[in-house]
Amino acid sequence: DGNRENITIMVTICADGTEIPPTVIYKGKAFGTQWHHNNNLGASVAHSTKGWTDGVIGHHWIKDFDKKTCEKANGRPRLLLVDGHNSHYTEAFLSYARQQNIHVLCYPAHTTHIYQGLDVAVFGTLKRCWSEERDEFKRTTGQKITKKNFIQVYQKAHIRAVTPATIKAAFERTGVCPLNRQVITTDMMATSLVTSNQGHLPLLQPSPVRVLADAIHQYQ
Repeated sequence: DGNRENITIMVTICADGTEIPPTVIYKGKAFGTQWHHNNNLGASVAHSTKGWTDGVIGHHWIKDFDKKTCEKANGRPRLLLVDGHNSHYTEAFLSYARQQNIHVLCYPAHTTHIYQGLDVAVFGTLKRCWSEERDEFKRTTGQKITKKNFIQVYQKAHIRAVTPATIKAAFERTGVCPLNRQVITTDMMATSLVTSNQGHLPLLQPSPVRVLADAIHQYQ
């Protein structure tokens, strides 16, 4: 309906099968205290004017990533794989990453459907689970999804979809962990065929047209 607003969910997974609680970004000019209600998922909550991430949120996010992964890293470098959103490439984001020995690696443009494990193995299931949980909530309560109850409903889908098994599959199916250079094939990276403007002449005409054309041709 006309009251829909953007909500962004930043999902972060680790190659050992664990995850960092997601960040939920609501559209708004000020923080709503009710947005945290029933947040058993432990999600971080933020807001922006459009409901998308931005440089400020990205900077806070990488600090949260550092805080929640530094212990198991135990002084070793951490590899952070990200897409090409500009919030991942601000001076503040990259400077903080460099200081904390976090190596930021971006997927090539237009390849997240191949390289990004979340796209390959997680988001499809998460989308299906979200649709089921949303519909069940509406059916049993008669309520619409709002900022106040969004996390309450979303967390059920998240718990069902983002499991240790699917997380590990995300890294395995993209060849990241265990490292497998054979997973991404040449065919998968081939340039898409442009078919919308390829013409093949002469065009095959419907039967009555062909009959008439043949008749005209006989008298030329």
